Amino acid sequence: MKRLTGLILLLWVLAAVVAAAAPVAPGQVVTVESLGQAPLGENQAQARDRAVAQALRAAVGRVVLGMVDPATLRDKLALLEEKILSQARRFVSTYSLESHAVSGEHMLVLVTVVVDRGALDQALAQGGLTLPAARQTLTLVLVSEEAAPGRPVVYWWSGFPGVPAAPAPVARVLKSLGVRTVDPKTLAGKIPAEARRPVLNESDALALARQAGAGLVILGRVRTYPLVTPPEQSPPPVAQLMALDVVSGRSLAVVESEGPVFNQTPGPQAGRQVTAAVERAVRELMEKVAGSVPQQEVRAGKVTLVISGVRSLADLHHFEKVLASLNLMVSSLQRESVGPGWARLHLELKVPPSQLADRLVVQDFGDFLVNVVDSSPEEIKLMMIPKE
Repeated sequence: MKRLTGLILLLWVLAAVVAAAAPVAPGQVVTVESLGQAPLGENQAQARDRAVAQALRAAVGRVVLGMVDPATLRDKLALLEEKILSQARRFVSTYSLESHAVSGEHMLVLVTVVVDRGALDQALAQGGLTLPAARQTLTLVLVSEEAAPGRPVVYWWSGFPGVPAAPAPVARVLKSLGVRTVDPKTLAGKIPAEARRPVLNESDALALARQAGAGLVILGRVRTYPLVTPPEQSPPPVAQLMALDVVSGRSLAVVESEGPVFNQTPGPQAGRQVTAAVERAVRELMEKVAGSVPQQEVRAGKVTLVISGVRSLADLHHFEKVLASLNLMVSSLQRESVGPGWARLHLELKVPPSQLADRLVVQDFGDFLVNVVDSSPEEIKLMMIPKE
């Protein structure tokens, strides 16, 4: 029995390593192998059924890991359990029990599971676990950063060299959502003296956004270091952010987050907690922006796909293969022309172009990512970005 137990545990570890390393395949369904276990109890058949149920849940969870960005998972685990994992069988097309064995007081199973990725994608969106690709309009980020106590606030429009276009936590969230941001170099020499201050008023922020050709502007400040405050006081917020629509000038969203409170010397994890609070605030802001913009009813039909960053014909062929697998969205595709680093495709869509654009941003393409540069009812511009 000890020998059997050791062998089963070895298989468990090997299968877990393979499952973690194997990429999630694109398309409407994906097949994965999954392990499950359950207390043996008095009835082995019932224990096997419980272990299979756990394996199905684990398989669905693994596919979710490839479809939802880490920041969302960290913040919405309870929602993931409620909307997805508790209903794992709903997203399983078929499964087969490959092997089972008793190990000590547990029943172990190995199951091959076919997960309905299309149904899972729809449920994730309905449950608020995935966002559309935010707004595909160009966004100007005017967020200053207080990075250390006693040091001057840092912001790129001050004119000082070496300052990043956005504080790191802000930039990470915007990148994960596919938000296109203005390169500060486009405004070099155009920042008036009265605008060189850590937090701009709405009129100055909108004026800069119009100069940059942006449709959305995010302004405010963040604090990215832990701060000790007496118990009777409240710490200053870690984030005060606002999003403005440039065309109308109206406020789309406002977020203020206090973040973690430290009444004693912060420990080694304190900085990470503050960073996570800032990221949550940015994500909340963008969720509000997405919810405040009415969805335009755009009919399905013909659309041109303009792709840049094409490294090879092999990458282009793989992209076309993945695109063709999205048969609930794409009726047909035809390659029109190809040149050095670019390609043009003609598509017949069953859904609005914006819906396809949102899907492409989160789709798994293996060795490369796809970012939507621009989207209109007639044309979608994409860029292929190699994974680092």
